[in-house]
Amino acid sequence: MAASDMSTNDVSKYDFMFMWAIENCPVSFVPSFAQSPSFHAEMLLDSKWHLEIKNVEKKKLVYSIHRDPSTQSYWFPVDVIFEISFLGPDGSVVASKTQRKCFHFELCHEFILEEDAFGSERARFIVNDTLTIRCCLWSADCKYLPNLFPNQSFANTRLEIERRTIFWCVKNFSEYRIGGPGIQYWLPHLSQMGHYGVILNFEIIPHSGKESVLITILQNNLPQRVGFDISILDLEGKKRFCNKSRYDLSNELSTVLNVIPKEELMKYKESMLFNDSLCLRCELEIEPARYSPPVYMNSTRLE
Repeated sequence: MAASDMSTNDVSKYDFMFMWAIENCPVSFVPSFAQSPSFHAEMLLDSKWHLEIKNVEKKKLVYSIHRDPSTQSYWFPVDVIFEISFLGPDGSVVASKTQRKCFHFELCHEFILEEDAFGSERARFIVNDTLTIRCCLWSADCKYLPNLFPNQSFANTRLEIERRTIFWCVKNFSEYRIGGPGIQYWLPHLSQMGHYGVILNFEIIPHSGKESVLITILQNNLPQRVGFDISILDLEGKKRFCNKSRYDLSNELSTVLNVIPKEELMKYKESMLFNDSLCLRCELEIEPARYSPPVYMNSTRLE
Protein backbone atom coordinates (compact mmCIF):
# COMPACT_ATOMS: atom_id res chain seq x y z
CA MET A 1 0.00 0.00 0.00
CA ALA A 2 1.48 3.33 -1.01
CA ALA A 3 1.85 6.18 1.39
CA SER A 4 -0.57 8.23 -0.69
CA ASP A 5 -3.30 5.78 0.28
CA MET A 6 -3.00 6.55 4.00
CA SER A 7 -6.18 8.59 4.14
CA THR A 8 -8.21 5.91 2.41
CA ASN A 9 -7.02 2.77 4.20
CA ASP A 10 -9.58 -0.03 4.11
CA VAL A 11 -9.40 -1.69 7.52
CA SER A 12 -10.78 -4.90 6.00
CA LYS A 13 -7.48 -5.22 4.07
CA TYR A 14 -5.11 -4.82 6.99
CA ASP A 15 -2.01 -6.97 7.41
CA PHE A 16 -2.64 -7.10 11.15
CA MET A 17 -5.37 -5.88 13.50
CA PHE A 18 -5.20 -5.61 17.29
CA MET A 19 -8.23 -4.87 19.50
CA TRP A 20 -7.65 -3.75 23.09
CA ALA A 21 -10.38 -3.35 25.72
CA ILE A 22 -9.38 -1.38 28.83
CA GLU A 23 -11.84 -2.22 31.59
CA ASN A 24 -12.74 -0.48 34.85
CA CYS A 25 -11.89 3.00 33.58
CA PRO A 26 -12.13 5.73 36.24
CA VAL A 27 -14.88 8.35 36.32
CA SER A 28 -13.23 11.26 38.16
CA PHE A 29 -9.81 11.31 36.45
CA VAL A 30 -7.82 10.06 33.44
CA PRO A 31 -5.88 6.83 34.17
CA SER A 32 -2.19 7.54 34.68
CA PHE A 33 -0.88 4.56 32.67
CA ALA A 34 -1.82 1.29 30.98
CA GLN A 35 0.11 -1.01 28.66
CA SER A 36 -1.39 -3.65 26.40
CA PRO A 37 -0.12 -7.20 26.02
CA SER A 38 2.26 -7.64 23.08
CA PHE A 39 0.90 -8.59 19.68
CA HIS A 40 2.89 -10.47 17.05
CA ALA A 41 2.73 -9.48 13.35
CA GLU A 42 4.44 -12.16 11.24
CA MET A 43 3.66 -10.34 7.99
CA LEU A 44 5.69 -7.35 9.17
CA LEU A 45 9.13 -8.93 9.58
CA ASP A 46 7.92 -11.13 12.43
CA SER A 47 7.75 -8.03 14.64
CA LYS A 48 6.15 -7.56 18.07
CA TRP A 49 4.27 -4.48 19.23
CA HIS A 50 2.23 -3.06 22.09
CA LEU A 51 0.08 -0.01 22.82
CA GLU A 52 0.21 2.37 25.78
CA ILE A 53 -1.96 5.11 27.22
CA LYS A 54 -0.88 7.66 29.82
CA ASN A 55 -2.05 10.91 31.35
CA VAL A 56 0.03 14.05 30.80
CA GLU A 57 -2.42 16.67 32.06
CA LYS A 58 -5.62 16.50 34.08
CA LYS A 59 -7.80 15.83 31.05
CA LYS A 60 -5.34 14.87 28.29
CA LEU A 61 -4.63 11.30 27.23
CA VAL A 62 -1.50 10.32 25.30
CA TYR A 63 -1.69 7.07 23.34
CA SER A 64 1.21 5.40 21.57
CA ILE A 65 2.40 2.38 19.59
CA HIS A 66 5.69 0.68 20.46
CA ARG A 67 7.81 -1.86 18.62
CA ASP A 68 9.15 -4.40 21.10
CA PRO A 69 12.90 -5.17 20.86
CA SER A 70 12.39 -8.84 21.68
CA THR A 71 12.61 -10.63 18.31
CA GLN A 72 15.49 -11.49 15.99
CA SER A 73 14.08 -9.07 13.42
CA TYR A 74 14.51 -6.17 15.84
CA TRP A 75 17.69 -5.05 14.06
CA PHE A 76 15.87 -4.58 10.76
CA PRO A 77 13.75 -1.49 10.06
CA VAL A 78 10.01 -2.02 9.54
CA ASP A 79 8.23 0.53 7.37
CA VAL A 80 4.54 0.46 8.25
CA ILE A 81 1.33 2.41 7.99
CA PHE A 82 -0.63 2.21 11.22
CA GLU A 83 -4.04 3.43 12.26
CA ILE A 84 -5.04 3.76 15.93
CA SER A 85 -8.77 4.24 16.50
CA PHE A 86 -11.02 4.68 19.52
CA LEU A 87 -14.29 2.80 19.12
CA GLY A 88 -17.64 3.91 20.46
CA PRO A 89 -20.40 1.85 22.11
CA ASP A 90 -21.60 0.48 18.73
CA GLY A 91 -18.06 -0.28 17.49
CA SER A 92 -17.86 2.71 15.15
CA VAL A 93 -14.78 4.94 15.09
CA VAL A 94 -15.09 8.11 17.22
CA ALA A 95 -11.45 9.25 16.94
CA SER A 96 -8.61 7.99 14.77
CA LYS A 97 -5.05 8.78 13.67
CA THR A 98 -3.16 7.29 10.71
CA GLN A 99 0.59 7.57 10.23
CA ARG A 100 3.42 6.11 8.17
CA LYS A 101 6.63 5.44 10.08
CA CYS A 102 9.81 3.40 9.74
CA PHE A 103 10.42 1.78 13.12
CA HIS A 104 14.12 1.10 13.59
CA PHE A 105 16.11 2.80 16.33
CA GLU A 106 13.16 5.01 17.19
CA LEU A 107 10.73 2.44 18.53
CA CYS A 108 7.55 4.37 19.33
CA HIS A 109 5.14 7.01 18.07
CA GLU A 110 2.58 8.86 20.17
CA PHE A 111 -0.44 11.11 19.79
CA ILE A 112 -2.51 13.29 22.12
CA LEU A 113 -6.24 12.59 22.17
CA GLU A 114 -7.88 16.00 21.78
CA GLU A 115 -11.35 14.79 22.74
CA ASP A 116 -12.36 14.72 26.42
CA ALA A 117 -12.90 10.96 26.53
CA PHE A 118 -12.97 10.76 30.34
CA GLY A 119 -15.07 13.89 30.84
CA SER A 120 -17.69 15.63 28.73
CA GLU A 121 -17.41 13.10 25.86
CA ARG A 122 -17.27 9.97 28.02
CA ALA A 123 -20.51 8.53 26.61
CA ARG A 124 -19.00 8.54 23.08
CA PHE A 125 -15.85 6.67 24.10
CA ILE A 126 -16.59 4.53 27.14
CA VAL A 127 -19.32 1.95 27.65
CA ASN A 128 -19.66 -0.17 30.78
CA ASP A 129 -16.52 1.61 32.06
CA THR A 130 -14.56 0.11 29.13
CA LEU A 131 -12.43 1.99 26.58
CA THR A 132 -11.81 0.10 23.30
CA ILE A 133 -8.83 0.84 21.04
CA ARG A 134 -8.19 -0.72 17.61
CA CYS A 135 -4.80 -0.74 15.90
CA CYS A 136 -4.44 -1.74 12.22
CA LEU A 137 -1.08 -2.25 10.55
CA TRP A 138 -0.15 -2.35 6.87
CA SER A 139 3.18 -2.87 5.14
CA ALA A 140 4.11 0.52 3.67
CA ASP A 141 5.60 -1.00 0.51
CA CYS A 142 3.91 -4.42 0.41
CA LYS A 143 7.21 -6.31 0.44
CA TYR A 144 7.03 -8.15 3.77
CA LEU A 145 6.10 -11.84 3.45
CA PRO A 146 3.19 -11.43 1.01
CA ASN A 147 2.46 -15.18 1.13
CA LEU A 148 1.12 -14.94 4.71
CA PHE A 149 -2.51 -14.24 5.53
CA PRO A 150 -3.57 -11.27 7.66
CA ASN A 151 -4.28 -12.06 11.30
CA GLN A 152 -5.93 -10.57 14.36
CA SER A 153 -5.35 -10.40 18.08
CA PHE A 154 -7.65 -9.36 20.93
CA ALA A 155 -6.70 -8.39 24.47
CA ASN A 156 -8.26 -6.94 27.58
CA THR A 157 -6.70 -5.17 30.56
CA ARG A 158 -8.46 -4.39 33.82
CA LEU A 159 -7.25 -1.27 35.60
CA GLU A 160 -6.74 -1.23 39.37
CA ILE A 161 -9.37 1.39 40.04
CA GLU A 162 -11.28 0.84 43.27
CA ARG A 163 -14.53 2.63 44.15
CA ARG A 164 -15.57 2.80 47.79
CA THR A 165 -18.48 4.43 49.64
CA ILE A 166 -18.35 4.53 53.43
CA PHE A 167 -20.37 6.05 56.26
CA TRP A 168 -18.23 7.45 59.06
CA CYS A 169 -19.97 8.40 62.32
CA VAL A 170 -18.13 10.72 64.71
CA LYS A 171 -19.66 10.37 68.19
CA ASN A 172 -19.74 13.15 70.80
CA PHE A 173 -19.10 15.68 68.06
CA SER A 174 -19.75 18.78 70.18
CA GLU A 175 -16.96 17.81 72.60
CA TYR A 176 -14.17 18.08 69.99
CA ARG A 177 -12.03 21.20 70.34
CA ILE A 178 -9.08 22.87 68.62
CA GLY A 179 -5.83 21.14 69.54
CA GLY A 180 -7.57 17.99 70.68
CA PRO A 181 -6.74 14.58 69.26
CA GLY A 182 -8.18 13.76 65.88
CA ILE A 183 -9.74 10.48 64.92
CA GLN A 184 -8.92 8.27 61.96
CA TYR A 185 -10.82 5.96 59.65
CA TRP A 186 -8.74 3.18 58.13
CA LEU A 187 -10.02 2.25 54.66
CA PRO A 188 -8.53 -0.97 53.23
CA HIS A 189 -7.51 -0.63 49.61
CA LEU A 190 -7.36 -4.23 48.45
CA SER A 191 -5.76 -3.73 45.02
CA GLN A 192 -2.92 -1.48 46.15
CA MET A 193 0.41 -3.29 45.99
CA GLY A 194 2.38 -2.99 49.24
CA HIS A 195 -0.09 -0.56 50.83
CA TYR A 196 -2.39 -1.41 53.69
CA GLY A 197 -5.04 1.24 53.24
CA VAL A 198 -6.05 4.86 52.96
CA ILE A 199 -6.31 6.71 56.30
CA LEU A 200 -8.90 9.48 56.61
CA ASN A 201 -8.37 11.98 59.42
CA PHE A 202 -10.93 14.13 61.30
CA GLU A 203 -9.94 17.03 63.56
CA ILE A 204 -11.00 20.51 64.68
CA ILE A 205 -8.76 23.38 63.54
CA PRO A 206 -8.82 27.19 63.63
CA HIS A 207 -9.96 28.51 60.24
CA SER A 208 -10.82 32.16 59.52
CA GLY A 209 -10.94 32.79 63.25
CA LYS A 210 -13.46 30.04 63.93
CA GLU A 211 -13.54 26.35 64.80
CA SER A 212 -13.80 24.22 61.68
CA VAL A 213 -13.99 20.54 60.86
CA LEU A 214 -10.99 19.44 58.77
CA ILE A 215 -11.10 16.15 56.87
CA THR A 216 -7.86 15.01 55.23
CA ILE A 217 -6.05 11.97 53.91
CA LEU A 218 -2.94 11.25 55.96
CA GLN A 219 0.39 11.19 54.13
CA ASN A 220 1.02 7.52 54.92
CA ASN A 221 1.13 5.36 51.77
CA LEU A 222 -0.81 7.76 49.57
CA PRO A 223 -2.25 6.27 46.38
CA GLN A 224 -1.49 7.77 42.98
CA ARG A 225 -4.85 9.52 42.66
CA VAL A 226 -8.06 9.88 44.59
CA GLY A 227 -11.32 11.30 43.34
CA PHE A 228 -13.65 12.10 46.22
CA ASP A 229 -17.10 13.36 47.14
CA ILE A 230 -17.27 14.12 50.87
CA SER A 231 -20.53 15.24 52.50
CA ILE A 232 -22.36 15.44 55.83
CA LEU A 233 -25.64 13.53 56.11
CA ASP A 234 -28.63 15.08 57.82
CA LEU A 235 -31.14 13.04 59.83
CA GLU A 236 -33.02 12.13 56.62
CA GLY A 237 -29.84 10.87 54.95
CA LYS A 238 -29.58 13.84 52.57
CA LYS A 239 -26.13 15.08 51.58
CA ARG A 240 -25.12 18.49 52.95
CA PHE A 241 -21.87 20.50 52.92
CA CYS A 242 -20.62 18.55 49.88
CA ASN A 243 -17.13 18.89 48.43
CA LYS A 244 -16.32 17.01 45.23
CA SER A 245 -12.80 17.10 43.82
CA ARG A 246 -9.66 15.03 43.28
CA TYR A 247 -5.98 15.07 44.06
CA ASP A 248 -3.00 13.78 42.12
CA LEU A 249 0.02 12.60 44.07
CA SER A 250 2.38 13.57 41.23
CA ASN A 251 1.53 17.28 41.09
CA GLU A 252 -0.61 18.27 44.07
CA LEU A 253 0.47 18.45 47.70
CA SER A 254 -2.91 19.14 49.28
CA THR A 255 -4.75 16.21 50.76
CA VAL A 256 -7.62 18.25 52.23
CA LEU A 257 -11.00 16.68 51.45
CA ASN A 258 -13.32 19.15 53.19
CA VAL A 259 -13.36 22.09 55.61
CA ILE A 260 -16.68 22.87 57.35
CA PRO A 261 -17.34 25.58 59.98
CA LYS A 262 -18.30 23.82 63.20
CA GLU A 263 -20.78 26.54 64.13
CA GLU A 264 -22.78 25.81 60.97
CA LEU A 265 -23.18 22.20 62.06
CA MET A 266 -24.08 23.17 65.61
CA LYS A 267 -26.58 25.77 64.36
CA TYR A 268 -28.55 23.02 62.63
CA LYS A 269 -27.78 20.26 65.11
CA GLU A 270 -31.46 19.33 65.42
CA SER A 271 -31.42 18.23 61.78
CA MET A 272 -27.71 17.37 61.38
CA LEU A 273 -26.68 15.56 64.57
CA PHE A 274 -28.30 12.39 65.92
CA ASN A 275 -27.45 11.95 69.60
CA ASP A 276 -24.50 14.32 69.04
CA SER A 277 -23.10 12.08 66.29
CA LEU A 278 -21.89 13.53 62.99
CA CYS A 279 -22.29 11.21 59.98
CA LEU A 280 -20.02 11.64 56.97
CA ARG A 281 -20.58 10.01 53.60
CA CYS A 282 -17.27 9.46 51.78
CA GLU A 283 -17.31 8.39 48.13
CA LEU A 284 -13.82 7.60 46.86
CA GLU A 285 -12.33 6.46 43.57
CA ILE A 286 -8.76 5.30 44.12
CA GLU A 287 -5.91 4.63 41.69
CA PRO A 288 -2.89 2.88 43.23
CA ALA A 289 0.75 3.81 42.77
CA ARG A 290 1.81 3.67 39.14
CA TYR A 291 4.20 0.75 39.55
CA SER A 292 1.34 -1.58 40.42
CA PRO A 293 0.41 -3.92 37.54
CA PRO A 294 -3.15 -4.24 36.22
CA VAL A 295 -5.36 -6.79 37.94
CA TYR A 296 -5.20 -8.96 34.84
CA MET A 297 -4.26 -8.90 31.20
CA ASN A 298 -5.54 -11.43 28.69
CA SER A 299 -5.09 -11.85 24.95
CA THR A 300 -6.57 -14.08 22.25
CA ARG A 301 -5.10 -14.59 18.82
CA LEU A 302 -6.98 -15.57 15.66
CA GLU A 303 -4.95 -17.00 12.77
